[in-house]
Amino acid sequence: MQQKSILSGVRVLSIEQVHVLPWGTAFLADLGAEVIRVESVEHMNDRAMGPFADGKAGEAWWNEGGTFAYWNRNKESLCLEVAHPLGKEAFLKLVKRCDVVCDNFRPGTMRRLGLDHESLARVNPAIITLSCTAYGHTGPWRAAGARARTVDAASGLTYLTGYEGGPSIRASSNYMDHNSGNNVAFALLLALYNKQKTGKGLRIDLSMQETGVQSIAPAILEAQDGYIRPRLGTAHLWKAPHGVFPCQGQDRWIAITVSSDQEWQRLRKAMGEPAWSMDARYGTVTGRWNHRHDLDKLLSEWTAPQDSKALMHHLQRCGVTAAAVYTAADLVADPHLNERSYFEAFDNKNAPAAGPRKLAGRPFRMSNYQISLRQVPALGEHNRKLLQELAGLTDGEIESLVEQGVLHTTPKPDEPRPQGGGGWGGGG
Repeated sequence: MQQKSILSGVRVLSIEQVHVLPWGTAFLADLGAEVIRVESVEHMNDRAMGPFADGKAGEAWWNEGGTFAYWNRNKESLCLEVAHPLGKEAFLKLVKRCDVVCDNFRPGTMRRLGLDHESLARVNPAIITLSCTAYGHTGPWRAAGARARTVDAASGLTYLTGYEGGPSIRASSNYMDHNSGNNVAFALLLALYNKQKTGKGLRIDLSMQETGVQSIAPAILEAQDGYIRPRLGTAHLWKAPHGVFPCQGQDRWIAITVSSDQEWQRLRKAMGEPAWSMDARYGTVTGRWNHRHDLDKLLSEWTAPQDSKALMHHLQRCGVTAAAVYTAADLVADPHLNERSYFEAFDNKNAPAAGPRKLAGRPFRMSNYQISLRQVPALGEHNRKLLQELAGLTDGEIESLVEQGVLHTTPKPDEPRPQGGGGWGGGG
């Protein structure tokens, strides 16, 4: 029999925007926590991101964006202006009934609002607070502004990323958001476990830059010995061939890696042992790496006329590590992912024009626990429920908040409708 959700009974109050924190708290929502997304009509960028149905933002565009749906899955929405004295008062009443409060403001913002850890702990001594910022709450960079792009650079990832002999380039548009968001989820789970054992809350100061630096740990060690890791594109420091090679069709590719002489022998046999593969220069790991440019050119000539997926299956059968370079459309149609029920067909009631769409799921399965996409919140959809049930406000008090511009379910009248409907709009 299916058990209750793992985090059933846990309540998270998250003042969040952009991608990194919403990505992290969505994991807790998927695991059954009640995650309350606190929003403001002063910051509607998250809801303005596409993609929108048919590439066009609709009349209620703030509830229709595909990117918002994925990063805020299974949450509740409270559109409350916490900077207003009445909004702050309502927020603090909610804090009394929550286990966790999160934010991803610049350091100092929560303190100016009177919502820093010390202030919240006076309201709820067992509260867990987490702040996810670019550079952390201490140190000379603590107040610096950032987007995922600039943190990517400041963590060393950009410097290491690039083609051989070329300039540095960005590693990924959302790598720092995803990676730091994963750490948000991990840190919160640890804090909740600690609270279960001790009954005590704690403070979490999470840095996106340090998340990035952690991911290049080998280069940090090498630099202390005077070795500067070179940019190699898709190549490897000692493996060859190791890269992405062209295939039949427009912009179709296959990734192939060879890590040992035994694997090289398998690749030779898979290719039918062409004469060039018998060259003694390619007979050893060192030889292949030293002559990798010539080897890559010859291998590219062999892969170029072949279908990438058929070639992938052929090489895998021969014991060669290979994978076709998949597009997003390839992934949606992929029989392996569909057999594993990775994608979730979801019909967002707040975006009826979109109809049922496949959304990416979670990369893990757990026996006895069902992880599924249950809801995507409309702006302020849960205002009344949360303020009545948790904060104890009356209908009259809630209506007063609406009248005074503290509580909302739609954007400001002058908020422009997003132009175009494409795009990830990712991390920055």
